[in-house]
Amino acid sequence: MSLIQQPARNEPHSGKNTDQATLSKLNNSAAILDVLVIGAGFSGICMAIKLLEGNISNFKIYEKANGIGGTWLHNTYPGVACDVASHLYCFSFEPNPNWSKVFSPGAEIREYIEHCAEKYGVTRHIELGMYCQGTSFNEQTQLWETHFSDGHVVQSHHVVTGSGGLHRPSVPVIAGSEDFTGKTMHSAEWDHSIELTGKRIAVIGSAASAVQIVPEIAKVAAQVDVYQRTPNYIMPRNNRAYSAAEKKRLKRWPWLNKLLRAAFFYKGELLAYPLVKTKKDTRYSQRTKRLINSFMSQSIKDASLHESLTPGYSPGCKRILLSDDFFTALNRNNVSLITEGIKRIEHTGIVTHQDELRMADVIVYATGFDIDGHIASISVTGPNGLKLADLWQDLPQAYKGAMVAGLPNAYFITGPNTGVGTTSVVYMIEQQVDYIMQCITKAGRNQLLAPTPQAMAEFNEDLQEKLQETVWAGSCSSYYKRPDGRIATLYPYNARTFRKRHRHIQWNDFQIHPKTAVPS
Repeated sequence: MSLIQQPARNEPHSGKNTDQATLSKLNNSAAILDVLVIGAGFSGICMAIKLLEGNISNFKIYEKANGIGGTWLHNTYPGVACDVASHLYCFSFEPNPNWSKVFSPGAEIREYIEHCAEKYGVTRHIELGMYCQGTSFNEQTQLWETHFSDGHVVQSHHVVTGSGGLHRPSVPVIAGSEDFTGKTMHSAEWDHSIELTGKRIAVIGSAASAVQIVPEIAKVAAQVDVYQRTPNYIMPRNNRAYSAAEKKRLKRWPWLNKLLRAAFFYKGELLAYPLVKTKKDTRYSQRTKRLINSFMSQSIKDASLHESLTPGYSPGCKRILLSDDFFTALNRNNVSLITEGIKRIEHTGIVTHQDELRMADVIVYATGFDIDGHIASISVTGPNGLKLADLWQDLPQAYKGAMVAGLPNAYFITGPNTGVGTTSVVYMIEQQVDYIMQCITKAGRNQLLAPTPQAMAEFNEDLQEKLQETVWAGSCSSYYKRPDGRIATLYPYNARTFRKRHRHIQWNDFQIHPKTAVPS
């Protein structure tokens, strides 16, 4: 039996604010969903699993792609893998004893998401190839109406945005880029039809995607030029394959899985988080800096590159990268590190600020993702014409990263300030989904629920004040930080605090009231 009572269909309802045209639309429309979920990555699949566990089966997931997996469906570049250990980068309720490596490749993570969708009965609730253009609140029906590019409109009592942040490419504007006669692609839109063997390849960017791509393409390319703007702290990943015996033990004794997961979790809580929670130059950060720079200097044979690869900011200010083979790749004769900056692109290659033309057959933009664009990627219009884009024009904000004042029964799984730098985003997704489930159950079909403006303001004042104490607010430039210095992406506390503060809801922080027009 559903926690939300099933309505009778095609019966007129007596809502006094609903006109005849709206009634006709309702009576001739498809069934009204209890919950509509946007996105079929980790967030959407987790939301669906928890809905089914809560006996809510009247929902749909709409995914713009032709497959599920989100980030791990879109990102297929050579060497793609996760920077979080696989036994932590998965659902706590669905451990996987068969991970191939400590840090498994992207295709394996996508297969895991597909496995979860199939095992928990989510697949039949997914509609693929449905590009969401926006969702708006109908004040007469008190329902959300979500619009898709094919003209389809779906009504629901609740709408959950579960789209991820690592798939909207950020491509820099470089003079002359349109004149290049070779092939170009972004790491998030890898074109596997482009032949790389024996080619001269320019990789623009030297961060998370680049350190995975460069070692792989360097094996086949004639020449790889890596264009670095700012050096990064790069630690050894220490990746390795799990043996058949290890997998067998993890499968036989599930407690070993839990123990391994806990070890990775507390490594982040006790070793990584202390590094980022303050921007003060502590002895711990100084020691970390020495260890990381020592790894670099011992790995790079050409001592003339050491200065160019040594960051001038505190570790953690920008994302600390993990790689066992990036520095090894820079030692190859066919790989060059270019630090002079790009002046322009010409039809045959790239011109540096020293007016050197470096020939290229292929340009790869390893320039990251449009994080702000992800947060506001879906048009949301609430009661009284309230637009999310207007609310977030100055700074994206939400209550607990999940809801926005004035937008009842609308939720964000990876909303503002839910990003992480020291733990698994999948862990955060689980906490967020559990929180949203409490709200959905509380509101049901007959109530509207949203945080009060005061509660949301107080929550974000605390976040922003705390964030300014972290290393992320330091002197470096990163995608974490907006031009005004404020941070709308990351959560300033540790993962245990996030869990504690999301476990129980303070209902006094919400406006909850009956719907004036509830479809019968």
